[in-house]
Amino acid sequence: MLPGFEDFTVYSDVRYLPVGCHPAYLSEGFVGVCTGGSAVLDIFSVRRRVSKDDLVVVIPHMFAVLSEKSDDFAMLFFKTSYTLFMDVLSGMCRPTLDFFFYMRQHYVFTLVESEVERFRNFVHALACKAGSETGHIRRESVILLLRVFYWDIFVQFKKEAVRGGIRYGHKEELVYKFLNLVTEHYSTNREVSFYADKLCISPKYLTMVVHDVTGKSAKECIVEHTLLEIKSLLRDASLDIKDVVRLARFSSQSLLSRFFRKHTGMSPSQYREQAHL
Repeated sequence: MLPGFEDFTVYSDVRYLPVGCHPAYLSEGFVGVCTGGSAVLDIFSVRRRVSKDDLVVVIPHMFAVLSEKSDDFAMLFFKTSYTLFMDVLSGMCRPTLDFFFYMRQHYVFTLVESEVERFRNFVHALACKAGSETGHIRRESVILLLRVFYWDIFVQFKKEAVRGGIRYGHKEELVYKFLNLVTEHYSTNREVSFYADKLCISPKYLTMVVHDVTGKSAKECIVEHTLLEIKSLLRDASLDIKDVVRLARFSSQSLLSRFFRKHTGMSPSQYREQAHL
C-alpha cells in the first residue's frame, strides 16, 4: 500500500482490489493498469479479460466479480470512495444514469507503452499529493487531478452518443479549456471575465456554455475551486487563520471570512472546529 487517506489510496498489491471472486456491489471504485498476468472481470455480466497494459476504470456501486486470475496477475491502481468519486464527477459534469450505464460496458482500455508510462507518472503524482503531510495538498488536490483524468472518460462517453447522438463538440472543448485555466489561475483570478478573455469569448457566453455542459455556472466552478483550497488549508492545524488568508491569496481576513461564510454558511473558525472533531 502506498500513501493515501480515508477516501483515496494507491496500491500495487492486487489483494487490496475492492472486487473479489464473489459477485458483490462495490462500495469503492478503482482505476489501474495491469502490470502482469491476466484476469477476467465481470461488471453486471459484461465480461472483459484484463491483460498486461490494460487500463481498468471501475466506478463505485458497480456489481462486479474477478475470476480466472493468473498467479502472476498484478496491477498498479488507486481506490476511491463513493463520496470522493461523486465530488470529482459533480465538479465537471451533471451525473446521469446514461453515464453509469456507459461505464458498465466501457471499463477496459488497452494502452500503448507511452500511455502506460503516463499513467504511472499520473499515479505517482496522486500518491505524492495523497501522502503529503501538508493538509492543503491532500483531498482537494487529488480531486482536481482526478477531474482531469475522468474528464477524458466523460468526453469519450459524449463522443459515443449514448442515447440520442450526443457528440463532443465546441462547447465541451471550451469547458475543458476553462476548467484547466481555473485549476491554474483560481487562486489569483476569481472573475469570470478573466477566463472569458483568455478564451476570447464573452463572460455571458462562457457562463452559458459551462452551465449547459456541467449544470453549474462559470462563477460556481471558480468558487468551488477556491473553497476546496480554503477548506484544505483550514484542516491543517499547523496554520493559523492569517496563514490561511495569505496562502489562499485574500487581501484580508475579513474578506476571506465573508467569502467563506457566504458560500458555506459558517465561519472559517467554525469549519475548522468541525473538521477537527
